[in-house]
Amino acid sequence: MPGTAVEIENKAGICRITCGWKKPGLPLDAVRRYWRDVHSPAIARRPGIWEYRHYQFDAVQPLFAPLDGIDQSCSADEQLMWLSDVRYADDAALAIFAAEPADNVRGELLGDIDLIVDQSTTYKAVDDMARTLVDDSAMVPPQGQPPVPAFGLFLRSRSAEPDFRAFVVALAGRWAATPGVRRVRYSLLEAPDVAAERAAGYPIKTHPPERQYQAWIDLAIDDPAVAATLATDGMTDHIRAVHAYPVAANYTSNYDGRPTFVGLRGYPAWDALTTIGGYNQAQPAIMKWMFGPVADGVTLEPVSR
Repeated sequence: MPGTAVEIENKAGICRITCGWKKPGLPLDAVRRYWRDVHSPAIARRPGIWEYRHYQFDAVQPLFAPLDGIDQSCSADEQLMWLSDVRYADDAALAIFAAEPADNVRGELLGDIDLIVDQSTTYKAVDDMARTLVDDSAMVPPQGQPPVPAFGLFLRSRSAEPDFRAFVVALAGRWAATPGVRRVRYSLLEAPDVAAERAAGYPIKTHPPERQYQAWIDLAIDDPAVAATLATDGMTDHIRAVHAYPVAANYTSNYDGRPTFVGLRGYPAWDALTTIGGYNQAQPAIMKWMFGPVADGVTLEPVSR
């Protein structure tokens, strides 16, 4: 039997979480479309991926009332524009991913980084350091604009790492049990391993340490008023910054160990098909004819509009 949304997500034991922003001369809308419609479908073909979610962020908006000692603002030129969360079941799956495609093809794929990215940082979260606690989303996996207010909350620590991490896990647990909260997933971030990224062939454009984060929380709520119930007094002891990025859109290119329909045919095709009802174009026979073995098991995800 297929697992629940939470169980499926939590089968991933390794998460590579890349946050960044575009080169100044590129239009944001064009970059968003390129990443969604060009880059992500190419990455989705690589074997070994358990799940791949790409988040597009709007400008930071303080989520809570002012909290003494916690920075909720962020300079415009330091704000993230996206996050790509690529997850793998285990080290063996990550090794399969790293082995393909061949170097000449991989070099062209990674050329997108030099084309688009001004700065980015890749963090790692393993095992219990990244867990989804609740997901009552209307659409799983998510595709497009969230139907309810959704935020990427990026945290900088004040307390020592063990205390900070324990607090974030407890905080996420309290939020998951709060009425009006639809989704909570926390990721406790390891410091970027620049040497490992360089060895894997990735261009190094890492943010300086003072602009890096130690955790992020994927949060969705029924109404912005719910946020007023989430702040707690203990936050100031462990957190020095909470930057809340509204999620403009979230695209899932791989889910449950295989590409999604969006990962193969792209979001514009998914959007047009689900709007008009052209479900004949999503049948396994036509998907297999178009894409070959990579389409095995790929079905149109449930749609709620």
